[in-house]
Amino acid sequence: MAADSPTTWDELLAGPFNIHSVTTHNNLLLAAMRDRFNLTDGAFHQMMRADHLHLTRSLDALGIAYGSLAKGLIPDHRRREIVLLFDSKVASARSNGFYARDVADAWISGLPRPKNGLPVNSILRGDLLGPAPSDKVQAAMDKSVVYHRPYTVTHPELVYCVYITNLSKEQTSTLTSTAAEHPAYFGYADCTGRSTLKTHLGLSLPNSGLRVGDTILEGVYIDNEPNGTGLPFEAHGFTPTAVLDMLFLPFLGYRINSHLTGQNLQDNRSALTILSPDAAHLESPNIWMTPGRYGYLQDGKHRDSMEQAGLLHLDQPGLEAAVSRLVAQGHLYNLRLDAYGNLLYTALVDVEVLDGRFQTFTIGLRLNPEDKRVELMTFF
Repeated sequence: MAADSPTTWDELLAGPFNIHSVTTHNNLLLAAMRDRFNLTDGAFHQMMRADHLHLTRSLDALGIAYGSLAKGLIPDHRRREIVLLFDSKVASARSNGFYARDVADAWISGLPRPKNGLPVNSILRGDLLGPAPSDKVQAAMDKSVVYHRPYTVTHPELVYCVYITNLSKEQTSTLTSTAAEHPAYFGYADCTGRSTLKTHLGLSLPNSGLRVGDTILEGVYIDNEPNGTGLPFEAHGFTPTAVLDMLFLPFLGYRINSHLTGQNLQDNRSALTILSPDAAHLESPNIWMTPGRYGYLQDGKHRDSMEQAGLLHLDQPGLEAAVSRLVAQGHLYNLRLDAYGNLLYTALVDVEVLDGRFQTFTIGLRLNPEDKRVELMTFF
């Protein structure tokens, strides 16, 4: 290590960082730890920043750069998220109840194999759980599912789901075609945009793993082996690799975004506290901008996005109020401290643009920790 390199944890944590996403609503152990030890915002910030640094170094040891994982962790409306749907009753009858294993070949073999670049896909899977009755789930599915064969929901928990992110149109076609070879498969849904089915999935599905090239990263407890369910990853050229749950869930877990689940509230608070202890409790900030920034957003590359979101006609106070409401409902990503000392992050927000159709926009924000004000920087 060079003589001028950081040598203490405080020095390391004071340096620039970029954290793609933070998901804590599904981490009961982290919540229990925070409550049991009554961690202050400052202590939580230090603990999570140290954990992220630990994760980054662990991935480096595996030959995986944390910076290469963003596409698998941050939703992108230009890339697809889909869910493959299987009748677990059919799969169970073929496998003495081991339906997840029975259908695994059908989707693992269809994972993208691009010729160029590093493929990164978040994978969530499980039964369709939640409080909604069968008729509500059926209605949600009928609005979104492209059926391979007819299916009637008798009990939602008999629907086994495999949710995969960061897909192209061609990769989606390959994956659904491969899945269709299994007799339990009955259809898929594009979950890139907002839908009621996506809300049910967001409340139901746990993270299964993060595919990075030929590696399947999986969160495990201490001393546990990855792939405890025995899915046939190795047979398809993938290597299951363990990452401690306490590192995987908050930083490598994928949240299925939905405005109805309320999951963004806890996650956003955690994300802001990790960004800076001075940012805690700013989940609903009053956004401001300079007059120059307001003019900048009215022209050039931002103008189209502002017009599509229905915000172009607003004066500066009106735009500040509208963006404040959107950010409070959004999901936060790309938390970073840059080399110039700026604390920056982005909010992904859904705006109704036409006939009940929603479009996702990315809002760039800058935090001033001294007065705890949040400044609008970009709108795409």
